[in-house]
Amino acid sequence: MNSIEDLKAPTITPASDRSIMIRFSTEISEYVHEQVSYFHNILSKKYKKKISNISPAYNSILIRLEDGVSLWRMIAKLKQLFNEEHNITIQEKKTIKIPVCYESEFAPDIDRVSSHTRMSIEEIIHKHTKGKYLIYFLGFSPGFPYIGGMDLKLETPRLSSPRISVPAGSVAIGGKQTGIYPIQSPGGWNIIGRTPLLLFDWNKLRNPVLPMGGRIEFYPITEKEYQDNQGSLF
Repeated sequence: MNSIEDLKAPTITPASDRSIMIRFSTEISEYVHEQVSYFHNILSKKYKKKISNISPAYNSILIRLEDGVSLWRMIAKLKQLFNEEHNITIQEKKTIKIPVCYESEFAPDIDRVSSHTRMSIEEIIHKHTKGKYLIYFLGFSPGFPYIGGMDLKLETPRLSSPRISVPAGSVAIGGKQTGIYPIQSPGGWNIIGRTPLLLFDWNKLRNPVLPMGGRIEFYPITEKEYQDNQGSLF
């Protein structure tokens, strides 16, 4: 494990009359992610009676205050917190291996990705399964992981008209990112495959299958393997 020693104080500004934006950087990196993750945990515990909602992102944290909490007093407390000395230890990350069936039945947009990237379907699958992925944060819909580490040669624009319903387990590419739809929901990313595993449980909101800070490895499976494992718990 390593430590982050040259931590710089983030910018802290009002985002509204009831919320505060804490921005650590303008870049997206694992280094910045460690800071976001570390302070997300501290703020969630230290100020749980003052914060009604906390939303970590790639390089920032947005907090919404409980009614009656002074915005400017909270900003002062946060500045004091970040001026203190912190020893941020880079933790070993859990790796989650996810099987994906990339066959056409489960990949309605893989031809679109192929056309845009000028890669064969085999090349797309190879590059997608060789990515070194990190879950930066969860958002958009319950349990949806925003994942960094995709080969940028796979970058493909989102659909011009989002689908009303994307099946749970769909694996997709949207711009420079890849992601997984843990539940059935609307979505405009390019679907290139689907996992048979159940990746979201409403009864485990505090301990998600795909946690912030976890690593992901995708590996290809056949349609038969998909059918044999459909609905399996992770």
